[in-house]
Amino acid sequence: MSALQVTLSPSPPTTQPITLPINIAIHNPTTNPITFLNWGTPFDPRADLLGVFQINDTNTDTSLPLDTIKISRALPPSKDDLVEVPAESSVEKTVAVPNVPLEEGHEYAVQAKGIWHGLWECRKDDVADSHLKDLKGAQGKFESEKAVFKF
Repeated sequence: MSALQVTLSPSPPTTQPITLPINIAIHNPTTNPITFLNWGTPFDPRADLLGVFQINDTNTDTSLPLDTIKISRALPPSKDDLVEVPAESSVEKTVAVPNVPLEEGHEYAVQAKGIWHGLWECRKDDVADSHLKDLKGAQGKFESEKAVFKF
């Protein structure tokens, strides 16, 4: 069920303090639509602060410290928290990760890792309220490839 593929590609940062924009694509290679709960994924509205992204300095082989928070969510999730990925298609968005301590002349690798807290092989409109009340069995892990960039 976790056929969804997460792809990242950073854009050059443009503001101070450094905010790193990351282009995200989630691709569904299957012949059926897949709907996922956005909580804790790159499509979460708070993905920039939830620890979804890991950034490593490839020059020093160190992980960069990023601001993170933990949040409590009301259950069951809302249908507004669902994202549909059409069959053999992708959905895309850009997330801006704030306060990234980048050093000029260094190379970095960014990666997204986490858990799909809800996955359904159907259209968003077909996810029943009962599915949202019981998320057991509708989960899986995701891990993107590393997107490398120079600053």
